[in-house]
Amino acid sequence: MIDLLQAKKAFKEYISQYDIQIPSIRLKVIHTYEVMKVSDLLCEHMCLSKEDKDLASLIALLHDIGRFEQWMRYQSFADYKTIDHALFSSQLLFDEGMIRNFIIDSQYDTLIKVAIEQHNKYKIDHGFNKKELLFIHLIRDADKLDNFRVKEEEKIENILYASLDEVNQCSISPEVYQQMYHQELVYAPYRKTHLDMWLSYIAFIYDLHFKESIKYIKDNHWIDRSFDRLHPTHQETYEQYQILKQKALDFIEKKGLI
Repeated sequence: MIDLLQAKKAFKEYISQYDIQIPSIRLKVIHTYEVMKVSDLLCEHMCLSKEDKDLASLIALLHDIGRFEQWMRYQSFADYKTIDHALFSSQLLFDEGMIRNFIIDSQYDTLIKVAIEQHNKYKIDHGFNKKELLFIHLIRDADKLDNFRVKEEEKIENILYASLDEVNQCSISPEVYQQMYHQELVYAPYRKTHLDMWLSYIAFIYDLHFKESIKYIKDNHWIDRSFDRLHPTHQETYEQYQILKQKALDFIEKKGLI
């Protein structure tokens, strides 16, 4: 049995040790709850059972549990510079036994564990069964979809750690441009500039699994809204930026018809 009320209570108790006034901590608290909402929405559109919906919500609640300690230790969410936050979240829950604070029943442990460990990977590992892949794809999509809300609501300084003027003066690294031009997810180590970072978030659309996720992007006009928040000042960069925007719009339009 999955008791989401108890799980939320345990989550609230866990994060009480962190200062929510720190922008990065606050951002992740809000993100956690919003990913739960998006996950619920996807499950409803897909007509999944209550048990599956509740399990997906629990995974969403726990998927970034390691982010808070990651920030306190390193003042950074850059996994490739610090720690893999998904594996760290899994270690906190399963190696240290924290999972039992959120759910007493152990029958879901494997599904929770693999979904959390795979949610931030560039590519999903091989060897998972159909049920495991369902929850892996659900958290990966829900996590990516809420990032569009985050990038619109949060201050640029809290997302990219640079002012809006600084970001607009950045260039686009060739590797990032090529991957987005070919409608591919951006490989994190290729990101060199703040603008690269911003574009890599928009490129999440190229890794969405469910048609319901594509519809979510299209219905909410997230491509226009995300691209239009920045205005590169250098002419060549601006032209590249507009090309990548059109590529993204074309992708969503084409995928929405399939």
